[in-house]
Amino acid sequence: MTDTNGARAPLPDVDVLFFDGFDELDSIGPWEVLAAAGFPVRAAGFPGEAGTVRASNGLRVVTDGPLGDAPGLVIVPGGGYWDPGAGVRQQIADGALAARLVALHAAGTVLASVCTGAMLLSAAGLLRDRPAVTNKLALGLLARDGAQVRQEARVVDDGDIITAGGPMAGVDLAVRIVERYLGPDAALAAAGRLEHEQRGPVLVTARARAAV
Repeated sequence: MTDTNGARAPLPDVDVLFFDGFDELDSIGPWEVLAAAGFPVRAAGFPGEAGTVRASNGLRVVTDGPLGDAPGLVIVPGGGYWDPGAGVRQQIADGALAARLVALHAAGTVLASVCTGAMLLSAAGLLRDRPAVTNKLALGLLARDGAQVRQEARVVDDGDIITAGGPMAGVDLAVRIVERYLGPDAALAAAGRLEHEQRGPVLVTARARAAV
């Protein structure tokens, strides 16, 4: 991405979101890709200050603090959508995180979801009448909530909102973010660094192309 003078614009600061019950791969995969590509990345917990968050499979993460006031981009993981206990479904029922994401989006933050993180965005009303994708097991629910589901896509970049399929698609989402801000060569390098072969199409909408 370049500025009006044609120079490379600064990379956005990235808050990778961690809440109790998040899926490990949904957050850690994008973190590795983006940090290695030079994006400023921090571990943002919800709710509260810096502390320990427990993932759906037992990993414990010490966060740097709460979501920032105006991060350039937030990675929203899935996890715990079908299981009882902590996770996306609990966050949807509580409503506080959804409201925070709505406020950040309104202020200009780009939101990028992995897997059932899209269901959190959908519950917040952010995906209605917009192209999106999520874990294949939740595509019907996403459509029911009013999203324009693109089930053939691995990643859907719709400008201020980017969504990805199941947990491994988080790597593809992060590679797309690298491409969007640093170009195709950087994206190839990011995928090559992980020996990752991208799967499935990446849908880049007119809204996303206009934002670059």
